[in-house]
Amino acid sequence: MQALELSIILPVKDAERELPGILQFMETQTEGLEKEIIVVDMGSSDRTVWEAVQFIKGREIHGCVVQNGPGTVPAALNTGLQKAAGEYVSFIFARRLYRDFIRGYLETARRMEADLIYGSANEAEAKLASRRAINILAPKRLSGPELLKSVVKGEIQMDMSAILFRRSLLLENHISFEITNAVGYSEEFIYRCLLAAKAPAQSPTVMRRYPELEMKRGKTLNYGRDIFQYVDSMRRIETRLKACCPDQKELLDLFTHEKIPSVILYCVDVLLREGESASDIRGYLRQGGYDRLLTVNRHTSGPLYRRVQRWKLAPMLYRPAKEAAD
Repeated sequence: MQALELSIILPVKDAERELPGILQFMETQTEGLEKEIIVVDMGSSDRTVWEAVQFIKGREIHGCVVQNGPGTVPAALNTGLQKAAGEYVSFIFARRLYRDFIRGYLETARRMEADLIYGSANEAEAKLASRRAINILAPKRLSGPELLKSVVKGEIQMDMSAILFRRSLLLENHISFEITNAVGYSEEFIYRCLLAAKAPAQSPTVMRRYPELEMKRGKTLNYGRDIFQYVDSMRRIETRLKACCPDQKELLDLFTHEKIPSVILYCVDVLLREGESASDIRGYLRQGGYDRLLTVNRHTSGPLYRRVQRWKLAPMLYRPAKEAAD
């Protein structure tokens, strides 16, 4: 058998109805490619495992189904990584599917010898990415830290469901998912990869969701204080930044006075929506030391600055920000 170009890792739980359609969707996208599909089950109580096995065996696809047992999504993703043998890795999530991006990403990977490939949010970005790929009057490629800065500022969109990672990037830099982290694990993973990447590249492939096949389940459990795992994940990235990029003063300032305060207020918003009182949430912030991280300065964006001040000065009058569409 030829060397595998691609490993597709799909964590699932109780998805017997949606899984055949999702697997067929991925098979159609990657037809003719040397790939493997790794389905990692997280303790399903229905016929999810059976459906996955039947699909892979019935179509004679290279791949496997791993019963990882009940646990976190990060633990399932790490199991998939341990099984992966492809040059590149793609993580697919049943709740967030993107159309026909893999071939375009692989073409970008080959042409630009990239170790991390992400998509274009719109046609304008796609045109610029095409120019970069053929080096015609295009701005130079951004480094990993420069990309991270643009992501934190909201200038570039990245979604774990639509990124290709060269497996050697992960292995050589010992990058895996934080298994105890139920919130923020994908963002932390992407940021770690950006800090380690030597040749990140944007594909001219425009990212387009495919909601018709996505698994739709309402929220069943409250996060509670576990939501602050998101803050912890960003603090770990801040620590890495200080160690590996001490010269990136603007990025460090952006993390300290924009990213982390915005994540803390996101956690506050989630808890308020879950019915926690402002006084209880302030207590959680003090106990975790998160209140000391709500620091802003003249570089903090105006809307965030005002929200932080409102929470600090009049928490009873603070209202959660409007939830972004999924």
